[in-house]
Amino acid sequence: MTQKKKFINGGLKPRIVPTTENSAASRAKEDEVLALLTEGEPVDTICGLGSCKPTWLQFLARKECYLLVYCGIALMQGMFFTYTVSVISTIEKRFKLTSKESGAFLSGNDISQVILAIFLGYYGNFGHRPRWMGVGVMFAAASCFMALLPHLLYGPGQEAIDLAEASSSAASTLMANVSDVVGQKNKNDLCFSPYETTCTDEETGRPSYLGAVAIFFISQFFVGVAISVFFTIGVTYLDDNISKKTYPIYYAATLLLRILGPVLGYLMGGNFLSMWIDPTKSPNLTRRDPRWLGAWWLGFLVLGCVLALLGNLLFFFPRKLPATLRREARTILKQAQKDADEGENRGVEFFVKKAKAKKVERKPTLANLKKALKRIFTNKVWIANLFNTTTYILAVSGYWSFKPKYLENQFRKSAAEANYYTGVTSLASVILGTGLGGAVMRWARPSPRFVTGYNIFVTLFVCAGFTSLMYIGCPKLEIVGPVDGSPLPGCSSDCGCSDRFSPMCSEDQTTLFYSPCYAGCTVVNTSASPIIYSNCSCIMNTNLLTASSGNKSAVSFGGGVSGYCPEPCDSFFYYLIIKIIISTVTATGRVGSSVINLRCVEDEDKGLALGTLTVFISLFGLIPSPIMLGAVIDSACLVWDTSCGMTGNCWLYDSDAFRTILHLVPAVIVLISVLGDIVVFHYSRQLDLYGEREEEVNLEDLKEQTEESKPLNTAKGDGGLEMGLQ
Repeated sequence: MTQKKKFINGGLKPRIVPTTENSAASRAKEDEVLALLTEGEPVDTICGLGSCKPTWLQFLARKECYLLVYCGIALMQGMFFTYTVSVISTIEKRFKLTSKESGAFLSGNDISQVILAIFLGYYGNFGHRPRWMGVGVMFAAASCFMALLPHLLYGPGQEAIDLAEASSSAASTLMANVSDVVGQKNKNDLCFSPYETTCTDEETGRPSYLGAVAIFFISQFFVGVAISVFFTIGVTYLDDNISKKTYPIYYAATLLLRILGPVLGYLMGGNFLSMWIDPTKSPNLTRRDPRWLGAWWLGFLVLGCVLALLGNLLFFFPRKLPATLRREARTILKQAQKDADEGENRGVEFFVKKAKAKKVERKPTLANLKKALKRIFTNKVWIANLFNTTTYILAVSGYWSFKPKYLENQFRKSAAEANYYTGVTSLASVILGTGLGGAVMRWARPSPRFVTGYNIFVTLFVCAGFTSLMYIGCPKLEIVGPVDGSPLPGCSSDCGCSDRFSPMCSEDQTTLFYSPCYAGCTVVNTSASPIIYSNCSCIMNTNLLTASSGNKSAVSFGGGVSGYCPEPCDSFFYYLIIKIIISTVTATGRVGSSVINLRCVEDEDKGLALGTLTVFISLFGLIPSPIMLGAVIDSACLVWDTSCGMTGNCWLYDSDAFRTILHLVPAVIVLISVLGDIVVFHYSRQLDLYGEREEEVNLEDLKEQTEESKPLNTAKGDGGLEMGLQ
């Protein structure tokens, strides 16, 4: 038999590689081993569900097909998360919620992960993993449909209905009966004589919206179940069915699409938020007007339908892919060949029995779960990585949750614009950073010391980036009206103005009023877009509006338009450039970090390690971060929505305080997380990132067991492997 020798590990050890002359013979031997491996066991490499297992379907039992479905579902789940974040400010305005309250119901998905992730990650890893994932995806689809329910139950809200009705009418003037005039002025925040308002059930507080908050929480709880299953079992199924040497490039491909999902989620959020909450109507408001309410609910309908379709495909995948079983057979043949070269000559049957015995020992039991937990919690590399990852998530989770709201308030962007900019900039960073990181890990194969050292650099770079963003923003708004530090105009003191925030820009394009009422306006043209206000006693008359009307004598005072005034602030693009740089550098280290997560523990502990990591990330990162940061952000609020004595969402923030809080808090916490990176770097020499020492460890394990006793005893081998990873 003709053979070639290749040298590995610097030429210290020969490896026998079959040529094309004996490939058929090698294939035949692999088939013999396959028969031994599957003898007496049910065939679990066939695609299908129940009795439906046609021959043509078996072509799909390939890692490429699984990768395609996996990436599609990951894409949709990523879109769900960021779509929810992108519409959160609109949900707050619609249901009168504070940032702290919205952060609380967002934590629902993390609470379910805390409860379930360890058990699902451990027991699911030993079950039919694709079907476990299918159940999880069905939970995600149910979550989307449940998030749609508040709109179906409560509708667009009375304020949205009033705005749409006001816009559907012609120009409003004082030439009407008294009740109509007062009602019209009230809806458009015009100057009027004080009158007694009547509080509806919706306005007497927010008890009527507790049901909506509960539905949102349950929706998030359901998606947490899906994440617990999909991103623990799904990753291990992928890792077990491909070669460890090619894993980085495959994982980079999945990561690209998983990160592309959040990008597309922002873009989809921007698209739907540019539509009015009731798509059949459209008020004459600009999308930058803070009263604009987008169609936040439509995206959940789309995502739920797509997830339900893709989730059903997972039920057809086999427990193990055929190529994986063949790779196991090939490994056994290599072990038997080396055993024969060393003079032991125990035969292929010995190694097959050993592989089967290992499967029996690894069955999920409570006792084995305790042993596995002890192994990972005494693993210094894993513990340090756990600290770093959890602390980093604590830092950035809240930031990403409130970033669209920050762009709206700091740079006066509409909700749709904020999501478009967030999505497009993230897309460039993801493609460049993750693609480069995956390519380097696959072909350059940097040493563990280099990978972990680079992670230290990335963490410090992110900290410096957040610090620099503290100094990039627009000047604080100067508002004429009931805002702390702002003057109250005497010219509108008799107007009986409400506390509702409805900004209006004077015709000088500089002065911003709290509402048309505080500008003393008495006439509104709702058929124009943006809405035009006139006869404003607090604004000096110019030719801007009167010339357009063609009747200069009709208006004795000046006017303005709804929305914010144009600002000479170009800081937004500098902010985007710095964010692109930070995100790109961060993305280059993601593939390496994920490989370290999987390689620092034993193969049978991967699912449990990922599940436990998910629990800690959720419990100490994802749950407290939005609530904590939301409460701090609320402290920077200048104008709260008040209705009948109840406080709702925040309309206007102190931009300087908001900018400092949103970036200083993450910067400090990210700096703390670098301590975990340093510990991982210190113990990283022993890591085998590319599976080069796997065969050697298996053979040494078998040799020690044979020398000590004839019966198979894996305890010593497991301990040796554990010590090698610590």
